[in-house]
Amino acid sequence: MMTGWDRFFSYFPLLMTAAFITALSLFAQWPNGWTVLLLLFVIYLLPPMVLRIMLRWAPLKPGIACIDGRKFCPWLAAHHIQAFYDALPFLESLLRVIPGFYSMWLRMWGSRVGYGVTWPVRIDVLDRNLMDIGNRVTFDREVELAAHVRQKLDGGGSRVLVRPVRIGGHAYVGAGARIGPGAVVPHNANVPALTVVRVNEVYGDAVRHPEKDEAQFALS
Repeated sequence: MMTGWDRFFSYFPLLMTAAFITALSLFAQWPNGWTVLLLLFVIYLLPPMVLRIMLRWAPLKPGIACIDGRKFCPWLAAHHIQAFYDALPFLESLLRVIPGFYSMWLRMWGSRVGYGVTWPVRIDVLDRNLMDIGNRVTFDREVELAAHVRQKLDGGGSRVLVRPVRIGGHAYVGAGARIGPGAVVPHNANVPALTVVRVNEVYGDAVRHPEKDEAQFALS
């Protein structure tokens, strides 16, 4: 079962694909400044705008949420809105080639990103609206930043833990590192390659779960 709004947002990747093909066709037929702007609007501006409007109506609260179809799940809707970029990751990679553009784009989604952040071309940011990144942070290649972890429940349902990822200023995150939901990388920290900073873990310190049930997600 899905609520009506959950079902509506599940079709968002299809709607984005149709809008992208339409804008691309218009550009191919009438290549001018207006069709270029339309194409860029559809690719890079429309999804963040839809997400920000949706979150004004249904705020995404940190913590555990059930995905059972009985109640609208803002995280699931946000996941569908961002799925277009998971299918076409080169669209994000193009933004990282131009200094400052990717940080600006993440701010449009609702993340807090400081100045002078160094992004590699290949990096996975799975929750573009839930990043809190300080000034002059450096990411190496193929880092994964995920502000959610999903867990299956008995009976076919599932639940998701959602907490922002926080990276302190002047930190370095090595190649292939994975930073999980609620994880904190302190200011000026050096995270070696392939390190896993788990759910609600402070790198170099202890794991502190704000809610008791969240400890179960650390085993997922």
